[in-house]
Amino acid sequence: MRFFPKSCAGGVKLKEEAIKAENLTKFYGDLLAVDRINLSIKKGEVFGFLGPNGAGKTTTIRMLTGILQPDEGGAKILGVDIVHSSTIAKRLMGVVPEVCNVYVDLSAWNNLMLMGKLYFVPAWERKERAKELLEKFGLSERKDEKTRRFS
Repeated sequence: MRFFPKSCAGGVKLKEEAIKAENLTKFYGDLLAVDRINLSIKKGEVFGFLGPNGAGKTTTIRMLTGILQPDEGGAKILGVDIVHSSTIAKRLMGVVPEVCNVYVDLSAWNNLMLMGKLYFVPAWERKERAKELLEKFGLSERKDEKTRRFS
């Protein structure tokens, strides 16, 4: 996860602890997927989740990023509650998954616009950043091509 500047927090006072989870728990029906995880990660620390399939790694990350709500317990990102202030918490983080999150049926331009919108980047800034990124990666002339044609 990458953490963004305080300006993204909308005036909320941020903590030195990057991630704090207490008794984070998730059930899928009767299956206990994540069992009362507690963790404390300070700003600047590097961490990862390791374990066999079905250990709860992905479910934990989905809860920490606000994709799933925990059934019990909770977590904070830079002191911001992931459930009660999920919009602010999401603005404070970025996640690099092991698989690519590009929508292959969208153009490069539309992928960049979508991702910017999901992270609440203002329209004018999305356009500016997209132009910069396409230029930086030599894709300006291919901005309207579907990304499935990229390698």
